[in-house]
Amino acid sequence: MAKDKPHFSFWIVAAAGLVWNLMGCLNFITQTNPDNVARMPEIYQVIIAGRPTWATIAFAFAVFGGAVGCILLLMRRQMAFPVLAVSFAGIVVTAWFTFSIVGPVPAMLLSILVGAALLWYAAIVRRFNWLR
Repeated sequence: MAKDKPHFSFWIVAAAGLVWNLMGCLNFITQTNPDNVARMPEIYQVIIAGRPTWATIAFAFAVFGGAVGCILLLMRRQMAFPVLAVSFAGIVVTAWFTFSIVGPVPAMLLSILVGAALLWYAAIVRRFNWLR
């Protein structure tokens, strides 16, 4: 049954997704400062120092795309779904790189789950006609 007015939970999910992705954006920006990286645990320094340009670009697409996708969700725009799909692709590429360097990392697994859940949720709300 399609509705045109989103349930209140829509706003909670979209806002929580935005907060999650803004934390990812902050993480990305933090990793661009060598002084900040020097204060991180050694395993993070290894990942960041060894990350090729393509993996850094994927990371940027993952977090900034996720933030834009959630903003588009909050604006109830159809473009939220394809933007979140690009973000999820960035998450998968970033996770693959991280896995190839250090193996499975719980935070990366959580990122994959959250990214997949946001993409799935965008598909659902699109079917409910909550996006214009």
